[in-house]
Amino acid sequence: MKSLNRSKTYWVFLVFALIYSVQVLPRLNSDSLTNDEPAEITNGYYYLTQGDVITPHLHPPLASALAALPLLALHLKTMPVAGDVIDRAHFFIFDWNRDQLSAVTVSTRLVIWFFGFLIGSLIFWVTKKNSVICAAALFFWAFNPTMLALSGIAKIEVIPTFFFFSAVLAFQKGLEKTSVRWSFFSGLIAAMAVTSKFYGLTLIPIFVFLEALCFKQAPHWERVIKKWSWGLIGFLTFVVLLYIPAFLFSSHPDGAFVSLAEKFKENLVFAQHPFPVYFWGRSGLENHWYYFPAAFLLKEPMGFIFAIVLSVSLFLSKKTLLPLWQWVPAVVFFIAVLPATNLGVRYLLPAYPFLFLVAAHGLEWLRQEGQKRVLFTWVLCGLVLWQVISVGLSFPHELSYFNESVPSDQKLGYLADSNLDWGQDLKRLAATGRDRHWGTVKLAYMGGTDPKVYGLNWEPFQIEDLNKPQLGKVYAVNASFYQLAPVAYPSTLKIVSGWLNKTKPTGKVGDSWFYFEIPGKDNSVKMGPWLPSAPFLQYRGYAYKLNLRE
Repeated sequence: MKSLNRSKTYWVFLVFALIYSVQVLPRLNSDSLTNDEPAEITNGYYYLTQGDVITPHLHPPLASALAALPLLALHLKTMPVAGDVIDRAHFFIFDWNRDQLSAVTVSTRLVIWFFGFLIGSLIFWVTKKNSVICAAALFFWAFNPTMLALSGIAKIEVIPTFFFFSAVLAFQKGLEKTSVRWSFFSGLIAAMAVTSKFYGLTLIPIFVFLEALCFKQAPHWERVIKKWSWGLIGFLTFVVLLYIPAFLFSSHPDGAFVSLAEKFKENLVFAQHPFPVYFWGRSGLENHWYYFPAAFLLKEPMGFIFAIVLSVSLFLSKKTLLPLWQWVPAVVFFIAVLPATNLGVRYLLPAYPFLFLVAAHGLEWLRQEGQKRVLFTWVLCGLVLWQVISVGLSFPHELSYFNESVPSDQKLGYLADSNLDWGQDLKRLAATGRDRHWGTVKLAYMGGTDPKVYGLNWEPFQIEDLNKPQLGKVYAVNASFYQLAPVAYPSTLKIVSGWLNKTKPTGKVGDSWFYFEIPGKDNSVKMGPWLPSAPFLQYRGYAYKLNLRE
């Protein structure tokens, strides 16, 4: 088999970019807003229009501001809010600007799709001289369920991943060309990664490690000091530029730079504070150091995992070479994230572009060996076909993708949150309700977006619903309620442990919603007080405010 002509690699890139886009773009409007998107979008818009870097929780402003850029053309309403960022997001998106909900959702998600596209473009740029590695790396990019899922939602994961990848590439260029221009550029982009999400600080040990290995081969202190000085200048230059809107528009300009340190402290506190997590059938408040390796092995396609293992094995046995800049960032970042709160494999995303490159070496070796033994060609074709089918069949439910080690009807027993149920199926639940002519649905729901905004009329459980379902009623419960509600809201335990946990549902929506249609005649008798079966919405009063307004 001959390698592809280099000019043809451009067509290979376009083909894989099309495959990537076909799997992402339809979901921009079909998926409902996930739990974290409203706050991210709102934070970005308030930064762009009011220079607000103080109110947002945990994260610095860059990624959310980039996602919110298209909203400047929509002339949206903003008002003061007495509550926190979650309250502000609710009113901004679902109340004051509810008539533009679809435009807000799609336009901000388009930005994320574009940054995912840019990640593929960078992969193409660094591999185009080797057409086989290029095609293999782009294949893993275009058929990775985690990348596809996160590229279709306005959550700040893909943007910092792009900057993280770009910063390493720029730093590596600086090592190869010993150019202060590349050093300045890498510092500038590193600042973009850090001011998108604080895990960008992991770039520091990565840069130090790569620099140390380069220094060992050619010691030169003056060169190193000069490069790192220009890198620091680039870093500080961007931070200052990013916070200019805070000085121009904010009512508290003196707190702009102080807020950056405060957000970092918030991250540290959040990481150490007990938080409801669900792992391998058990919910609790403790983190597990092995959560991310396990989540990766469950959530990534078998072919991808096999290719990584093959590449590492070949590298350790000295049968192939892996450039330092391709595997060092992935290893360092993976180790650094281990203590993080167990909220999803999405935390590992900055390592993925490097893993695509590492895995590509495994496919290249299989192709080369296939020229000698046809068995390796069959293995290569089998891996590619396996991944295409596995990921392709998951559309449009890439967010809840699990590989074949997890039976499709048992996903509920392994991982929660953004691994399975992030609120992405609310629209589909509402559409199911219309198709099946539901009236008002009894809801057991752990989530932050009111289903009513997508047209699903609902009410909480009542006392009479605890012991048995009522005739003629429809009940809907989401996966997160089963998994996390009893820990986050102990009062819901009696709902989860009742008949909901022992009755086979009538049907399922996506991988995140289960509904029970109870036959019989609805007696329409008023039944007892409300129970906190949708605790987040009920405690904040969102459902009632929307009902009153309408």
